[in-house]
Amino acid sequence: MAGAAHPEAMAPPRPGPTRTAPPQMPDQYPLSGRYRAYTLFDATGIVYLLLGLLILKVVWDLGSGAGQWLELLEGFRNPIYVAFHAFSLLCVVFVGVRFFRLFPKAQPPRIGPLKPPPRPVILAMLYAAWIGATALFAAILAGAVLR
Repeated sequence: MAGAAHPEAMAPPRPGPTRTAPPQMPDQYPLSGRYRAYTLFDATGIVYLLLGLLILKVVWDLGSGAGQWLELLEGFRNPIYVAFHAFSLLCVVFVGVRFFRLFPKAQPPRIGPLKPPPRPVILAMLYAAWIGATALFAAILAGAVLR
């Protein structure tokens, strides 16, 4: 087995012409300019964490019996829960719209011998799929499908 590498083995043979500037935070970070959207996107992760914990509580209460389940449903009528779920919906829509704006840009220039459809067509297909899935889940939750 070889020995440890020399500490300066990857150093350039002579120093560069300029020094590297010390790292600094951009003036607009974190809530100005283009950083606002990045910061808000990252902050939605907290909402998803809270929703995940809430789902665990729902599953736990569902397995604890009918009384616990009815108590949980009654608790969801609290205005704080209603406001949190409305805010969560805004966060999900925000992330979805950001994803849909990014998705067409991430497509390869060619898919085999074919070119991908134009950006407006891709966006229309994504939004149609999103609206269709939302309508399907709403119908299932309303009891109109899969009774």
